[in-house]
Amino acid sequence: MSAPKLADIAKRAGVSIAAVSIALNNRDTKRVSAAKREEIQRIAAEMSYAPNELAKALAERRTRLLGLMVPLRDPIFFNHFVAQALSGIQSTLMRRGYNLLVYSPSGRPGRTTRDQILESKFTDGLIFINTRSCLPRDIAQTIQELDAAQIKFSMINSYYGRTPANYVGVDDAAIGEAAVRYLAEQKHRRIAFLSSSEKLPTHVHLLQGLRHGMAAHGLELPADRIGCTDYVESQAFAILDRWFENKRQRPTAIFCADDQLLMFFYDYIEARGMRIPDDVAVLGRGNAGLMSLLRPRPTAFYIPTFEMGALAAEMLIDSIEKPTETRQRILLPFKFEPGQTA
Repeated sequence: MSAPKLADIAKRAGVSIAAVSIALNNRDTKRVSAAKREEIQRIAAEMSYAPNELAKALAERRTRLLGLMVPLRDPIFFNHFVAQALSGIQSTLMRRGYNLLVYSPSGRPGRTTRDQILESKFTDGLIFINTRSCLPRDIAQTIQELDAAQIKFSMINSYYGRTPANYVGVDDAAIGEAAVRYLAEQKHRRIAFLSSSEKLPTHVHLLQGLRHGMAAHGLELPADRIGCTDYVESQAFAILDRWFENKRQRPTAIFCADDQLLMFFYDYIEARGMRIPDDVAVLGRGNAGLMSLLRPRPTAFYIPTFEMGALAAEMLIDSIEKPTETRQRILLPFKFEPGQTA
């Protein structure tokens, strides 16, 4: 038996196909009487009618398809941050009846290509996840080009510019300040900062928070206790060796900017035959999914990555379905877990 069509429902209800379409697609319409709407909906349920999503999308001038762009050198699904954000995105899309198209990274790291911008016009909107490859100018240019192309979008992570955008992230300056406050309460005076690149927005704002916290507690963060690794493990090892070569001046606690750097630190401690927190305390920032697997269990600030993805997708869909919605910048609260390392 073939699937029921609008014409079949219209015949049984004794109305036009247009009336059936209106009644099924707009349950609050006044163009069809309430009694007839109820009858049409009952007949549709009895006939197990399922709408043709493609036809519906064409009628609405929407594809119900969202694009995902993640400018990163490495395969994105190996990245724990991206994987968690993607899980959050998918949870929203499943609930709201949308699908996802993933654009493979191309061009130089940190930027979309013009072809990808144009291709994204085949979707209703775009979710852009800023990564460790995205410099401030890359993010600003991405927003400018998406706006110029009149593409609806939302953005996740590491945007601190002033251009209005639907954005979800965390307050990294507040995390830096909270890190110093916690370590100072644990009587640490010599605190070091293991980070990525001095050019990245997350580094800049974490450092801003650290310095503000240090000043509040009468502490200092000298330049030689700030280590930028560029996410190269050998470079991280060299920085840590330099910090630990002088027993009297070595840091008593190290704050790691993200979970990959924390992994480097754990590898270093094992390679040098040291122990956490006996030889040095460590405080992390990153994703619960990865850091919770480490032993000893890290003392850390956890980023709500799943929630960031879910909310970014929600904001994008709202902007598509309600074009007059004002763009929002939302900073989600981070969570502190005491752990065993600091």
